[in-house]
Amino acid sequence: MISKIFNDKKYFQLTLFIIVLFSVVLNVILYFAGFYSISADESGRTIDAYNWINGTYEGVPTWLPFYNVVIGFGLKIFPDLFFTPRIIISIFGVLAFISFIWMTHEIFKDRYITLLSALIALLYPSRVILSSVPLSESFFFFFIFSGIAFFTRWLNSNKNYLLFFSALTFAFSSSVRYEGWLFSASFVLVLIFFKLLKTEEINTKTIIITGLIGLIFPVYWFIYQSGAAGNPFQFFYDVNKNYEHTLGISFFSILKHNYLTRFIHHNLIYLCFPGVFVSIYLFLRNSKIRKWMSLILIPFIPLILVSFTGRGIPTHNIWRIPELWNILLIPFTAYFMKNLNSFEIKYLKNLKKGAVPLIIIIMLMYYSFHVYRYVDDEYHFTNEELKIGRYVEQNLIKADPESKILIEIPDWSYLHIILASNNPGNFIKSSEGGDPRLIRNPTITESSRIDLAEITNKNIGFILVKSRELKNKIQYNPFFKERRNFKEWSLYEVR
Repeated sequence: MISKIFNDKKYFQLTLFIIVLFSVVLNVILYFAGFYSISADESGRTIDAYNWINGTYEGVPTWLPFYNVVIGFGLKIFPDLFFTPRIIISIFGVLAFISFIWMTHEIFKDRYITLLSALIALLYPSRVILSSVPLSESFFFFFIFSGIAFFTRWLNSNKNYLLFFSALTFAFSSSVRYEGWLFSASFVLVLIFFKLLKTEEINTKTIIITGLIGLIFPVYWFIYQSGAAGNPFQFFYDVNKNYEHTLGISFFSILKHNYLTRFIHHNLIYLCFPGVFVSIYLFLRNSKIRKWMSLILIPFIPLILVSFTGRGIPTHNIWRIPELWNILLIPFTAYFMKNLNSFEIKYLKNLKKGAVPLIIIIMLMYYSFHVYRYVDDEYHFTNEELKIGRYVEQNLIKADPESKILIEIPDWSYLHIILASNNPGNFIKSSEGGDPRLIRNPTITESSRIDLAEITNKNIGFILVKSRELKNKIQYNPFFKERRNFKEWSLYEVR
């Protein structure tokens, strides 16, 4: 039966289909296990998309618009801020997984390596997590894997129309994440090198057209930022300001948070380091792999160099940025496993055929443990926050759509409650800007007097608080009545 999987195309495709189906089931399992996010970014980005599609977005966006467009129009069709983004991201997560499998098969044209890569990627922790939560990575991975797959097929067939598909998918990636700009640039540079070195047959017209396709969105974004913010690089300054404010720029901070350190860290703990050695080995021996590696290395090198200056780094979950390159190493790790006996490694030369399945089983069990660690993290979007948001929607907003809820901003968890309510417009934040790190013009604090006139003028009917100090202050005030007490949050009605 196993031999049929590798020798019969139908059995091989059926096996891959089953693996992809398992990835869908895994997403469902994670949802029922209460895994909704890895940070407050998911809720913040979804609320931004909601505001964008409804014309209530304020300020100049720092992040690229693909997420807002896709999630925003999805919310127009099915206006549930909790479920809709997760459904869309899960679909793109599956598409990204399929495009990864296709890319792998184009690289080696080896069913055994393709199947091993699919099995490793199935439970690879970062892939699983990022295809389950509503961040931009699923979109980005889908376009990048597809663009690389088209490029690799072109290397195999030399059919130039494939280059246009590759350029187009990289262009889409450049509207999702800024790293996509580097891939578009890398793609054109690689084609120019091929032309100059005469290693591939490619005409100048093709290079120019693919280059123009890659430039479309970055040029648009610079023009947009110039008009909206008065500075074409405003988005870059905003990202750097957030990082510097949160983590600070120091020698030790940069040493810890730069992309090379993060890449190495995950490469080691997720057991993909054999892929590094194999990719170097094949880079030196195989011209096709050299061309392939050139495409993915050119974007990574400047990204690493910039991170050593403390620029262009997100404020948390920094591993998300370099993780793409670890996932791209999975096929090379699979190559290593298939050819264990071929490598001149003393302790691996005499391994029996059953060693590879055993290694795969151990890896998948190890990966499952890491996925469980993410799911069990108490700092993520909790069931309690989902429950509070739904309660507010069903019992307060539907009863009085005009009534406002004043919500305390003790930390970023307040975003989850606003999102779960499906009515962000009905909430008034206790501090301007909504950043718990920067309390500005607070409506209520544990130290100041409660301004009842301001509460009345803003049509605030309820107050939702988390901190013990504010609870103690409000519950003894005769103008407020406790409506519902949750585990951490308490809801008070204005009399």
